[in-house]
Amino acid sequence: MCCCNCCSVRQQKIWVFGLGAFTGIVGLVMITAWPSIAKSFMYSFLPLAPNSFMYKRWVTTPAPVYSTFYLFNWTNPEDLNNDKVKPNFQQVGPYTFSDYKVKEDLDWQQPQVTYYGRRVWHFISEKSPGQSLDDIIITPHFPTVTAAQYARKYRRIVRKIINFAVNREGGGTYMKHTAGESLFDGYYDSLIDFAEQLHSPLLPFYSSNFGWFYGRNNSKTAEGSFTIHTGHKDLSLMGEMLKWNGSDHTGYYQGECGRVNGSTGELWAPFRKWDETISIFLSDAARYFNFYAKKKMSHRGINSWRYETDERTFDNGQLAPDTECFCVTKRDCPMNGVVDYSPAAYHAPIYMSHPHFYLTDPSYRENTTGLSPNATEHGMYLVMEPTLGIPLKVMGQVMVSVLVQRDEDIDLLNNVAYNHYAPLFVLQMHAELDDDLISLIKVGLTLFNIGRYIGIGILIAGLALIILGLCLTRHNKWHKNDKESIVDGNKSIKST
Repeated sequence: MCCCNCCSVRQQKIWVFGLGAFTGIVGLVMITAWPSIAKSFMYSFLPLAPNSFMYKRWVTTPAPVYSTFYLFNWTNPEDLNNDKVKPNFQQVGPYTFSDYKVKEDLDWQQPQVTYYGRRVWHFISEKSPGQSLDDIIITPHFPTVTAAQYARKYRRIVRKIINFAVNREGGGTYMKHTAGESLFDGYYDSLIDFAEQLHSPLLPFYSSNFGWFYGRNNSKTAEGSFTIHTGHKDLSLMGEMLKWNGSDHTGYYQGECGRVNGSTGELWAPFRKWDETISIFLSDAARYFNFYAKKKMSHRGINSWRYETDERTFDNGQLAPDTECFCVTKRDCPMNGVVDYSPAAYHAPIYMSHPHFYLTDPSYRENTTGLSPNATEHGMYLVMEPTLGIPLKVMGQVMVSVLVQRDEDIDLLNNVAYNHYAPLFVLQMHAELDDDLISLIKVGLTLFNIGRYIGIGILIAGLALIILGLCLTRHNKWHKNDKESIVDGNKSIKST
């Protein structure tokens, strides 16, 4: 390598212009190629595998998750047969529980993994202001309403037998239980006990106790087994549900509506497109629900997309013909906004919707009082960072209700004044990444920019060298250039 004292002007120009051109080309290549380089790097550590980067943040709940319940207290059950008073329901809550989940019995068959999810709930009194699990809640008598639903499928003589059994075995129009019993602790019910003792496949009750989440706490099998795509060799499928309980079809709904689809809500494919609908598979409902991109936003300093549910999420074919298969065979299909939950609920008249029948047909609230739907409180949303496909904040919530209607063959229900959908409870699931995970995401996202910025810096350095060379050439300021001019001048004087 030559130095300034030993290089000729020609050599200096070669070094400056050559180095400038080379540096500029390197910078330009880095600017254009870095996105692909960074993407390839992300592909190397995002797929799920034992002891991988993503595995450690997936196998257990990566951020604090809470399940909040709101129960509905029936304030005037004595007026069930009074046509001058509509049933009134008062929302009671919140009852908030920490919701911890760990994956167990993992079976790796790349590119998929099968597992069970053990969930553990703990009541958090400080997040449940003014509420106690000893609160008394009055609800419609779910076993009686369910028995009436079963009776409608049979001949009159069978319906009379069922009516006799309901009257004799403890049926009623309403029930009183504590909030804790209604949710996780369960309670004894004589009519359910009678049905369980029959051991009939038509009445699949396996316990004389009942609670909406009875037997679920600390159970790894209650939600079934999940088989998801790990993203191995195809990151666009990462987190997608492939099977539930070993099958790619739930068996509860016909055709495509019964197909296992969507994400469990924990893993998502990276590099998402704005017009791409996302789906979450909810095992309790044995179906998926769609979320739609609504707006671009900044969440805690991270550029994000907000997905929300809308009128299409609980559609039964009124808005989109391909959702008509969610209608249950031989049952009246609900109006838009409410889905028939009966296939997954022992064929009881149970329905699922947004809380307070938000985004539903107005008829669902006509025969009751006490419900006040609004967009701020009763929608569902998910805030996602689209490059990495990481959910930053999630608010999912559904309301479960039961259809109470007059039935001429069931003594307890033959004078019901108003057929109505009685709200039973709202389940909210909300989670948000903590500061440590947010910082980690920000670091990961800088990877996509840092190479580009370095490339811009190198390109600028190269251009600066070329400009410097041009300036030195224009003003004859190269090293030795002035000396050579003086020497040449002296030679001219001497020769004269």
